[in-house]
Amino acid sequence: MKYQLTTNKSFDETYEALQESIVKNKFGLQHTHNVHEKLKAKDVELGRRCLILDICQPYIAKEILDIDPSVSSVLPCSISLYEDEGKTNICVVKPSFLFPQLNEKLKPLMQRVEKTIFKIIDEAAA
Repeated sequence: MKYQLTTNKSFDETYEALQESIVKNKFGLQHTHNVHEKLKAKDVELGRRCLILDICQPYIAKEILDIDPSVSSVLPCSISLYEDEGKTNICVVKPSFLFPQLNEKLKPLMQRVEKTIFKIIDEAAA
């Protein structure tokens, strides 16, 4: 259901590596949500750093939306970068699990997308 790696890199090094790997693999970083800072602004202390990176590949997004525009509610794909017990972790919900739950016709496409997203994470963690 999810793909998760722990890296020996620092949080900041991993974030930088993710940004580079996203571009290298022809995806775009749409936005980075700083969950820790957003919660802190609402007087809620998370106690760890956590970023959510929204990534997209426009041609793939079009293919997805041509098959089923209702799945736009789960686009773009999100990669989570967070600290846990002093370790830096990268995690994504497997697109091949999530999208076919909404429309089975998306399964082959999402299996292809998933390979690239896993590659992005693997490169950033190495």
